[in-house]
Amino acid sequence: MRSRRTARRAGLFAALAVTLATAACGSDGGGSGTADAQPRAGGSVTYAARQEPDCWDPHASAQDVTAFAQRSVFDSLVYQTPDGAFEPWLAKSWKISDDGRTYTFELRDDVTFHDGAKLDAEAVKANFDHIMAKDTESQFAAGLLGPYEGVKVTGPQEIQVSFSRPYAPLLQVVSTTFLGIASPASLKAGSEKLCSGTDSIGSGPFKADAYTRGQQRSYTRYADYDWAPKSAGHSGPARLDSVTIRFITEEATRVGALSSGQVDGAADIPANQIASVSKNPRLTTISKQVPGAVDAFYLNTKSELFSDVRVRKAFQRSLDLGTIVKSVFQGTTERAWSPLSPTTPNSYDPSLEKTWPYDPKLAGQLLDEAGWTGRDAEGYRTKDGRRLTVFAPIYGEATVFSQAAQAELKKIGFFLDLHASTDAAEISGLLDGGKYDTVELQWARPDGDILSSFFLSTETSVGGGHNFALVADPQVDEWLKAAQAEQDPKERAKYYSQVQKWTIDQAVVVPAYIKNATVGVNKKVHGLRLSIATWPEFYPAWVQAD
Repeated sequence: MRSRRTARRAGLFAALAVTLATAACGSDGGGSGTADAQPRAGGSVTYAARQEPDCWDPHASAQDVTAFAQRSVFDSLVYQTPDGAFEPWLAKSWKISDDGRTYTFELRDDVTFHDGAKLDAEAVKANFDHIMAKDTESQFAAGLLGPYEGVKVTGPQEIQVSFSRPYAPLLQVVSTTFLGIASPASLKAGSEKLCSGTDSIGSGPFKADAYTRGQQRSYTRYADYDWAPKSAGHSGPARLDSVTIRFITEEATRVGALSSGQVDGAADIPANQIASVSKNPRLTTISKQVPGAVDAFYLNTKSELFSDVRVRKAFQRSLDLGTIVKSVFQGTTERAWSPLSPTTPNSYDPSLEKTWPYDPKLAGQLLDEAGWTGRDAEGYRTKDGRRLTVFAPIYGEATVFSQAAQAELKKIGFFLDLHASTDAAEISGLLDGGKYDTVELQWARPDGDILSSFFLSTETSVGGGHNFALVADPQVDEWLKAAQAEQDPKERAKYYSQVQKWTIDQAVVVPAYIKNATVGVNKKVHGLRLSIATWPEFYPAWVQAD
């Protein structure tokens, strides 16, 4: 039997491996647009997801699907609006100390968990303690808290969260499901039960209901709900009686279920199916660019191969990304120029666009300078009898894009060795041991601080971070920590700009393409929208009467 750590590492790698379908079309809300259609209470929605959580506890899991599926159960202290602003939710107000190291949250006094318990300061403290507890084995939430020192109760409805240095990202951090607030009693169930999904109890608009592993999970309306944030698109109890999430991994089956009416919505519509879904008179699509880290190749600067900046730059310029992305995704998304998505609030630097185009001539010159001048029988470059091999471990299966990149790199002489495995322990060992040349992944987070997860020297795989390039540059650390200390979004953006430019100049990352989240929706479903994290929000949705 796998240990909890191994199982959760599998969840982390599954999060790294998942590739969202892409699209640039569609609207930001479901529904048929019928002028006389009026919101109503009642009805249900069935939604097809492409993945099932390995662990249902968002405090422990790193999977986006866990955060999405459990969003309706767990409210957060703060709400991040679709345009990136922050507003009260469970916390009705907050204050930040002059030194930026202490946040004081004043909590609502009218919130009740699904088990009848009242929200108070002790309940919130219990959640922070659970996230940081060793037994929780948090794969993401604990890391989001950065230089966290602790939380203390300073009043019946007041808590203080403290840090060892200024930490401006906290408001975004506590807006996520990963730091959602659970009933204190449920946290005592233990890691195994929380991960299995049998003890999911929050204060959200829906209560966790029946769950059949490998098939579906149901949620039912919480009739007492009356504390939604003002920008949630609705107030009071949810309009829907229930929501059911079905787990359908096969793309064709998922799209078929949507087209036939077996489900009312479906995640990750593949590029080659978007047109047919859009042409169906009963269906529509909703699409948003995913904020955070774009799909990219992170080059291990400590590996024998990529310790040479000339080889890294050659790899960077060997990929005709514009052509590959257009071919693979059929014109439904764009190549990336920065490690950040353009929709990441107050962070993206557009000045990087078109500054490092495909240049096979330059790539060849750089490889010649680095000594990779030979060629083997298959056309790959060699040096001292060794093939120019880029070892790339992958959890799961290599994507169509990865295989296209492999073919493109061969033209210059690189052999991209796509080592695919479903053995989480094997992949974990390779990453923790630095036994790889590149890792390709994408990570959704609507905050520029995602750069800290990937480039802060302390955020290596061993500690649960994502610094797969193994960057350890004092200047980069200084920029990132300065950004974390800066409350002014415009000033933070300046530091993030410097980091983005440095990563491209030093070729520690090769941004590949910007991911779009696209869902298909039956037009009878109205008010369904994508959150800033590009997950469907069921709370404001309603179903038109037949």
